[in-house]
Amino acid sequence: MGHRRIFLKEGKETHMAEALRLLRTNIHFMEPKKKRVILCTSTVPGEGKSFVTANYAMSVAISGEKVLLIDCDIRRPRAHSIFNLKVETGIADILLGKKRTEEVIFKEVEKNLDLLPSKHLNNNVTELFLGGRMKNLIENLKKDYDLILLDTPPLLATSDAAILSKYSDGVIFVCGYGMITKKELIQAKKMLSKAEANLYGIVINKIEESGYAAGNYGYYSYTHKYYDEYMSEEN
Repeated sequence: MGHRRIFLKEGKETHMAEALRLLRTNIHFMEPKKKRVILCTSTVPGEGKSFVTANYAMSVAISGEKVLLIDCDIRRPRAHSIFNLKVETGIADILLGKKRTEEVIFKEVEKNLDLLPSKHLNNNVTELFLGGRMKNLIENLKKDYDLILLDTPPLLATSDAAILSKYSDGVIFVCGYGMITKKELIQAKKMLSKAEANLYGIVINKIEESGYAAGNYGYYSYTHKYYDEYMSEEN
């Protein structure tokens, strides 16, 4: 599960593909309105947050909705590499007034899916998100998309995710199985609560790597438990 690739474009009925469809359906029932903004984050680096976000974006795009994936992880941008793109400009250039939005967005990286990438930047990153420009940017982009996904830095790495959660309708929280302690998870959830973020659910990633399925604790683990039974009944 740690490889950077898009599962759903391969057209295979995998655990991952079915789990993403389940995630898409459940969030649709929780937030049926159009023009949604969903933030995706994790506790620490390496849990597969960007991988899950990109594949979830593909799942929604395949359903026919117009999707924009925004890479808000300016210190460690990853989304462009998942789609094998080279980046010369990014969201920071828009927020700093150096570029127009249409000059930075990659159109149709996959059908119904656009990408607003980030280019690596270390200085004054958090300040870019605190001002009104980020809020205005998202509000303007909502006019053109059914779903905007914000791929943010991990919660315990920076305050960016907590800040950006104020611009979102809800949060998908990605956890790499066996990668974080209970204390770290509680700390991360407290940060979301303090920011008054609406937590849609926790996605457990990297389960196939561990060979463990954890009941219905997360969408991936839920799917692993029942997917084989469902497919065997079909056959």
